[in-house]
Amino acid sequence: MKKLLFIACALLFCSMGFSQKIKIVSQNSENHILSIMSYNIRHGAGMDRKVDFSRIAHEISIVEPDVVALQEVDKGTERIGGVDSPEEIAKLAGGYHAFFASAMNFGGGQYGNAILSKKKPLDVSSLPLPGTEEPRVMIIAEFDDFYFCSLHLSLDSASRVEACRIIAETARTFVRLNDKPFYIAGDFNLTPKSLEMRILADNFGILSSYQFHTFPSDRPDRTLDYIMVYKGGEGGKLLKRLEKGKTGVASWVQPESVASDHRPIFTVLFKGEDFNTVRVE
Repeated sequence: MKKLLFIACALLFCSMGFSQKIKIVSQNSENHILSIMSYNIRHGAGMDRKVDFSRIAHEISIVEPDVVALQEVDKGTERIGGVDSPEEIAKLAGGYHAFFASAMNFGGGQYGNAILSKKKPLDVSSLPLPGTEEPRVMIIAEFDDFYFCSLHLSLDSASRVEACRIIAETARTFVRLNDKPFYIAGDFNLTPKSLEMRILADNFGILSSYQFHTFPSDRPDRTLDYIMVYKGGEGGKLLKRLEKGKTGVASWVQPESVASDHRPIFTVLFKGEDFNTVRVE
């Protein structure tokens, strides 16, 4: 299998065996490029089965990512009391715009994926993805200098294989229209050695790590969640700068074990080796 992770000279991995929550920031704000979070929130229901959006919002607010990919998101369903959960989480986290893409109607409302962002995107669209057991969707937000997507792939391998090919072709199409980095983040429901991952590795560089254990949140023993960038165009140039150490990347898994059945993952891109690790509550 092709090498999945591009190692930069300033690369931090905090995945297994660390209990302190942290935030990573550039020492000089001018060196900050982009911070990304991905979180499967299980419609807001924690490991204690309580629906509590304030816990999800807290995980966002303590890190303050530029963009957030949320999966398993309910909007207006009975099981969350009819709440517009993307808007509610954005309000509780503070300073975010919320965008939702429905995969299907469910429980008196809708179920799908969402994106939160500090800046308002130029455009937001969605793309249905294959799913045998339930419909799947990818939401795509276009910003001034990058694309960002939130996705949640099927539990069925054949559906995931087809979805990975669709995602790669979609990235290729968008980059041809407007060449800027195309980031994807979410719950991929696949293992590092799978055929699906090999398809992705041909087209995307992984900015998090296949060694990150994100599920189940109380005792994580597998990697389901990833943050990636398309290898074509400006995304490919970014990956080359990472290889040469001209751009740094810091990625980690936050040790949150109650708010959802997944742990949130984060990636920060910055110029050179300019970053600080800050302990947070």
